[in-house]
Amino acid sequence: MNTRSVKVSVALAASMLLFVSVLAVRALSDKDVSDLTWKYDKFFDGKGTIELSAVMATSDDDIWVAGTTRFPPEPADADGAFLQHYNGTRWQRRPMPASFGDSVHDARFDTVDSGGFLLTASLNLNAVRMAHWDGTRWTALPELPNDPRASDVRAFDTDDIWVLDDQSNAYHWDGTRWTAMKLPVTVTALDGVAPDDLWAVGYHEPYDDDDPSLPFTQPAGVHWDGRAWKSAPMPEYRFKVWPTEPHAGLTEVVALAKDDVRAYGYLASYNEDDEPDPPDEDVRLRWNGTRWTKLPNAKGACADRGRTVRDGERGAVVSPRRYLTADGDCETIAYPKLPSIKGKQWFRLNAITAVPGTAKILGIGSVASASSDPTYEAMIVSLKR
Repeated sequence: MNTRSVKVSVALAASMLLFVSVLAVRALSDKDVSDLTWKYDKFFDGKGTIELSAVMATSDDDIWVAGTTRFPPEPADADGAFLQHYNGTRWQRRPMPASFGDSVHDARFDTVDSGGFLLTASLNLNAVRMAHWDGTRWTALPELPNDPRASDVRAFDTDDIWVLDDQSNAYHWDGTRWTAMKLPVTVTALDGVAPDDLWAVGYHEPYDDDDPSLPFTQPAGVHWDGRAWKSAPMPEYRFKVWPTEPHAGLTEVVALAKDDVRAYGYLASYNEDDEPDPPDEDVRLRWNGTRWTKLPNAKGACADRGRTVRDGERGAVVSPRRYLTADGDCETIAYPKLPSIKGKQWFRLNAITAVPGTAKILGIGSVASASSDPTYEAMIVSLKR
């Protein structure tokens, strides 16, 4: 791997960390007051050993949560992955699909148009396992070619599933077999409104020269029209004051309609000298059905910065801390202080989902003490207007 590729990988990893931190922690205090407040619904036994990674709801009596029980103090050593299911009355622990084994982590759920949902989890850094739940039983999908990791998944149906590997490969399941496809750019995220209208976004390296004054990476996108992947030109991003070693790329794509697709990412600089780096900037693009154009910079706490969780027609949770009403008001969401943890606390949400047919939104995560040797409790919380 050349020096340029190593720097691109470091830049992407750092930017993905910043992107994920939208759901990250903040200190709680007794001064947090709001009409909207997350409510604790359930805590899990095993302080400091349980991590919740995914949540989904098909109805108010069919809610699923994925988690992992880990050996302390080594969080990388998985003791066992598990599911929790809510049937409208109580939560019950469920095993992972038998085909997953006992050491999977980083699970995610994706709905399937014909019913049920797809469960995806990592076996290790370079392998993924997938299974479909039809409401009664699990059906395992065959392993992907070359056992890649999965950076994103889009499931239209049980015979139409796409997986990206965070490199330059896309994998498609047609109900019978997996087909691997090489893409012209490095891709990190995908979304689409139909099986013949799918976008994968990431970055590419437009300049082969190692001249540090040239941008290392720029935003890139490719479109699937049902027959082939085709590149679509995207605007370039550069700092007003040109630094050395700038990187720009995309980490998320949200398809709202055929002529309204949003892509979000970063512009950052990683210099090896002692000169200070300029502040990172947001990359925000929109596909209007014809071309990609730049969106204005996001302003305000409730500005559009990516995927939101809609609360029916009432509004949307734009981050764990902010709620945007249908009238355009930006409201603060308070976090309750947990009595069992003394002093300042950190409240973290790993995932948020809406419960169909209700005004409820669920979140999963943990509450931790802000001490030098923190303890934490995994929990499920809800928000209801």
